Amino acid sequence: MVDTDTGVDDALALMLLAADPEVEILAVLSVFGNCHGDRAADNARYVLDTCGRHDVPVYRGSDVPLKQELKLSSGVHGDDGFGNTGLRPETSVPAEPNGIPILLDLVAEHEGEIDYLALGPQTNLAKALQQEPRLLERLRSTTIVGTLGPALYHDTEPWADRRFRVSRDPNVSFDIDAAEIVASHEGNVTWCGPYVTRQALVPEDFFLELAAETKSPPAELITAISHDYAGFYSRSYGRPDTARVMGINDSLAVATLLRPELVAGAVQRPLQTFEDEATGERFLAGVHPVKGETRPIHRVIFDMDFDGVLELIGETLRRPLPWR
Repeated sequence: MVDTDTGVDDALALMLLAADPEVEILAVLSVFGNCHGDRAADNARYVLDTCGRHDVPVYRGSDVPLKQELKLSSGVHGDDGFGNTGLRPETSVPAEPNGIPILLDLVAEHEGEIDYLALGPQTNLAKALQQEPRLLERLRSTTIVGTLGPALYHDTEPWADRRFRVSRDPNVSFDIDAAEIVASHEGNVTWCGPYVTRQALVPEDFFLELAAETKSPPAELITAISHDYAGFYSRSYGRPDTARVMGINDSLAVATLLRPELVAGAVQRPLQTFEDEATGERFLAGVHPVKGETRPIHRVIFDMDFDGVLELIGETLRRPLPWR
């Protein structure tokens, strides 16, 4: 199952899953984050339709955080999550049925068989956990794009790492209350946050050349929606040769599922909340266990085989349609 606030990097991540013949996508749930929740659902539908995956159902999930004020990453992904291209599916995803009961029903039907991938804020998971506290234990695995990564021993300001100088950890900070709920539950949980994803900034030309070479609708969609996205990354993480770059954040989380051998470094840690007193913003980071540790232990990724991930992306976007 995929839980997504479908922006540019989410679209690419969905393509990696949609193209893999070994993967069955039971459902896609939307969440706010890169754009409003209704647009996230429509964007997911548009991506899947572009890939010929009309068989995959998309449901609306959470449109607002549990408690805090709604924030969006429109300055990165555009107001519509698709770089302000205005692309919409032929039919919008209806508000009902809501995706959270669907999630609980699917887990009951496929106990211990579902890999859950959360690409946006963890609000849907938190709401489902409030109804079924053993949810994470009943999933085969849960992979989340979030956390500041593994904190240094006795570190009190893990957000001060240079990787976070532009944008820290929006998937967690946009609904920290939801993230804390997820972090407090036992399960086979992996966090793949910006500590590792910001290490992989890909030249925009990588995608432009793929689209020109293949004329593939999925590849062309990525180039169409990523112009402003690459502009943000290029301004924020500029290169000396002025080459434009873009993030592939969510694809790294997908790669941990599809190609676990590409995970180059991970630690088992409890998660702890940190607060930046200057801004009041709260974050999660993996910390060293203490004597008599009682908090759930989750996996926190800190390094990947980035060349291997790019090879996976290239192979996928060069694959001719249909993908089923």
